[in-house]
Amino acid sequence: MESLYNRELSWLAFNRRVLQEAADHTNPLMRRLRFLGVYSNNNDEFIKVRFANLVRMVQSSKTRNTIMSGGYKPYDLIRLVDREVRAAQQIFTEIYEEILDEMETEGIKVVDESMLNEEQSRFCRSYFLDVVSPGIVPLFLRKTLQIPFLPDTEIYHAVCMESGDTRKTQFAILRIPVSGGCPRFVQLPPSDGKHCIIFLDDIIRICLNDIFFMFNYKRIRAFTFKLVRDASLSLDADPHKSFLAKMEAGLEQRMRGKLVRLIYDHEMPDELLRTLASRLKFKQGALQPGRRYHMMRDLMKFPVIRHDLEERSNPALQHPNLTLFSSIFSKIDRQDILLTFPYQSFNHVIDFLREAAISPKVKSIYITLYRLAADSKIVTALVSAAQNGKKVVAYVELFARFNEQHNVSVIDMLQGAGVQVIHSSSMLKIHCKLILVQYSEQKYSNKNYVYVGTGNFNEDTAKIYSDIGIMTASKSFSDDARSIFMFLSNMHHRFSCKKFFVSPYDLRKSIVDLIEREMDNAKKGKEAYILIKCNNLTDEKISLLLYKASQHGVQIRLIVRGACCVRPQVPGLSDNIQAISIVDKYLEHARLMIFANKGDEAIYISSADLMTRNLDRRVEIAAPILDKRLRKELRFFFETQWSDNVKARELVIPEMNRYVPAVNTAPVRAQTALYEFYANQR
Repeated sequence: MESLYNRELSWLAFNRRVLQEAADHTNPLMRRLRFLGVYSNNNDEFIKVRFANLVRMVQSSKTRNTIMSGGYKPYDLIRLVDREVRAAQQIFTEIYEEILDEMETEGIKVVDESMLNEEQSRFCRSYFLDVVSPGIVPLFLRKTLQIPFLPDTEIYHAVCMESGDTRKTQFAILRIPVSGGCPRFVQLPPSDGKHCIIFLDDIIRICLNDIFFMFNYKRIRAFTFKLVRDASLSLDADPHKSFLAKMEAGLEQRMRGKLVRLIYDHEMPDELLRTLASRLKFKQGALQPGRRYHMMRDLMKFPVIRHDLEERSNPALQHPNLTLFSSIFSKIDRQDILLTFPYQSFNHVIDFLREAAISPKVKSIYITLYRLAADSKIVTALVSAAQNGKKVVAYVELFARFNEQHNVSVIDMLQGAGVQVIHSSSMLKIHCKLILVQYSEQKYSNKNYVYVGTGNFNEDTAKIYSDIGIMTASKSFSDDARSIFMFLSNMHHRFSCKKFFVSPYDLRKSIVDLIEREMDNAKKGKEAYILIKCNNLTDEKISLLLYKASQHGVQIRLIVRGACCVRPQVPGLSDNIQAISIVDKYLEHARLMIFANKGDEAIYISSADLMTRNLDRRVEIAAPILDKRLRKELRFFFETQWSDNVKARELVIPEMNRYVPAVNTAPVRAQTALYEFYANQR
């Protein structure tokens, strides 16, 4: 057996855990429906990124025989991945149909065009005329006509107009204008006491005759399809172009990336499918039959009809040491502040920047930006600071996948307000989450404040992502932060840090040293353990070193949300490694490492997953927790998650996704327990 589990297959096992949540009847009904949307969105990104990469590897003579984790060659892995994706899609369909039945029992009915009463039909036609029709432009599939570019961010109808003579059958394409401001789901007048919802796709089906009124046909039908394109991003090497110009051109090129999959309604007539595939230049292996509806990530936006069927949201808590309308800096002067999102409010980070923006004592603010909210309060605070005469320097990562265009817009906004913007190079992503605030008065010349965390400066995702951050006035932290920002301003600048581990320079080596120290302690008969929580653990060298540590008696516990290439509890290989994954209402995003260290635990929070790209090709930070009080809190945080026996799955056999059994213990749902813990701190 290959010692490492394959990364792609492990990630697909994670997405199966999302499907499990959709099937879990202990979840609120509409939450289950939205989990199907999460699954679909995840699957689309996997095909665009990971599957497309496998296709490129197979097509290149340099990489087609590469041995990947798990011992697979790309071609063999493509077949396994394709089989798994198709099998999971069948499970998706079964769960979706089950949820629809349960929704109807609860008085919410999803209807199609054949199920409408007269009032609903009139409503749909009126809605089409007033809202939808301006965005409808038919494209005919004729040999003499060139098909214009079709973005994969859209969904389409393939239209078949049959006259009785197959030689005169006409085909066309209609874009379903969801991205043009039309919601995917439309609420209809009620029927038989039920709330009725219809897909926008079906409203268009109702009005096909109105769209194609000038053509002669006996029957007209529409079948939905969607496209998936390779999402890789490459930049022009022209030295005369600015980096931003190259970036914008690269984004345009990616939008037009190579087609890798056509997903179509399985009832689509063969002739229409052949014509569509031929005109779009799809090979047979890239065709995937589906059901009537596609782009099901839109289920995340299904309208809220009954609040009692939705997930109850807990309000974000105020940190017990941070009170409203008082100085955050004065609180940080007295003690480090540990923030845990979404249990505690992300507004504390925004208030941290707002205070820096208006305080007459602050002279400069430095920040790294990776993913931001659409209407970012973080950006607003930085603009305010610049307008108040502060020196504001923002290091913006342009290669944050699928957020590149937004970040280009953010750069324009910041620069327009006088913020100095430094964007990353294509060689080294800036993924760390760091803020440095510097004072200006002489007597405060060495007084600085630092925020370092595991999650993005994004107030929207902070409501649903579980992350950790620390605010501190520690001089060693501020010295390290200043060194890192000097390096980011000039990547030829040499630097060293007192407390932070920084990739791509010493983070990998430092983690290796910490693991090896535990191995040495185990050899000497001392207590030795490693506790790691991360999103993904796929780096081969770290994985193999964890096996070695296990074989030397180090007790290792892993909480890995997504892809995990380590195989736990394999006799003779990883007997002392246990691993679980938690998928629940919040996305587990925090990275935490705890080492026994001969009884004086060394605890680090980090922006980096244990992946090769994070350790070798990104600027990442792992920060030690110096305050014993906060170390104790994070140890409790980890143990609470480890005790989960409601939403945790064992990773012994990843594809089985077996729930951790609640043996002789009360049910523990970690996210609920942690919220209650922080609520009781107030």
